[in-house]
Amino acid sequence: MKLICNLSMLGPQPTGLGIYSENCVAGLAERFDLDFIAGSGKLPRGNVLLKAPESVAIDKGKFVGIRRYLWTRALRVGSDRLVYSPTHHGLPNQPGQIITVHDLIHLHLPGQHPQIYIYFRFLLPRLMKNCRAVFTVSEATRQDIFKSYGYPLERIYVIPNGVDTTTFSPDPTIRAANTPFLLMVGGRHPHKNVVETLDMSQYWKKDYRLVIVSCNQGSYRRMLEQKVLDLGLTDQVEFKDYLTHGELLRIYQGATALLYPSLIEGFGIPPLEALACGTPVIASDIPVFREVLGEAAQFVKLGNHQSWDEAIQSLATPTIVKKRLAAGQMLLSKLTWNNAVNALENALLSVEPRLEETRRHSV
Repeated sequence: MKLICNLSMLGPQPTGLGIYSENCVAGLAERFDLDFIAGSGKLPRGNVLLKAPESVAIDKGKFVGIRRYLWTRALRVGSDRLVYSPTHHGLPNQPGQIITVHDLIHLHLPGQHPQIYIYFRFLLPRLMKNCRAVFTVSEATRQDIFKSYGYPLERIYVIPNGVDTTTFSPDPTIRAANTPFLLMVGGRHPHKNVVETLDMSQYWKKDYRLVIVSCNQGSYRRMLEQKVLDLGLTDQVEFKDYLTHGELLRIYQGATALLYPSLIEGFGIPPLEALACGTPVIASDIPVFREVLGEAAQFVKLGNHQSWDEAIQSLATPTIVKKRLAAGQMLLSKLTWNNAVNALENALLSVEPRLEETRRHSV
């Protein structure tokens, strides 16, 4: 039995899905003899069976989902191969495959991306019927998949995210050289809740600037810019488009804290990256963050002014910050990419024991 990794959806500028996919598949390539349906992102060692057109990669325009679906529905491989997709973009007509559903944000917030909602509402359930198993990134999302689609819990496996602490690490000199600022990452998506952060500016504007990263141009960005103007925060809020890894690292290292008050998430990689850089995290008090972050974050109850006030004030209390960062180091020792690949390997072998035949036993 040969394992085929479907990376057709990956582009050259990975965000959350891409980071997970690249790290998990790179780890698998060290342990198994792999074939690939390749995209335009990074590719580890292995045999490329097929190269996807760049036009079907994530973030390639408004109708990319339709183009990807039309392209992938013609693909089908033999029963002697197991197709694994590290995202929810599987092969519509491939029986017995495995896909990874990272979250159900688009199902629960249909107005955010109506076209993607259609996929999650109608096409994803059909795709899941062709799956031997579904992988996901947290127990909270595992339960959500079960409740939303009725997919059997015993066939849903948790493969968590991780963070590379060799590339994300503290640099106190950068923070010392900056005027204090709060950071938000992933600000182009409404569920990241930039709106509430701006509405609660009375609690942070006296002491901090706010930097919002990956908030690319578009109608949502223009709405946020107008809100900043209306609130008189023009000199205190800065928007940045997609950053390189080096730029993102430096901004994590320089921030006073990461704000991550999401309405909904499947896991959340930025809090891990921030903690690895020695940056405190304020996150929304939702089940998935309680599960993933535990004692490593200061939680804020959405819509609660007192909670926001206390969370921002906690940044000026060294004992609280020290406690959260210490818990963060314990957390990061467990949420490594190597541990994620261990969980992925075990899940794949549980689903298909014959993959043992293609393991690289020298590893």
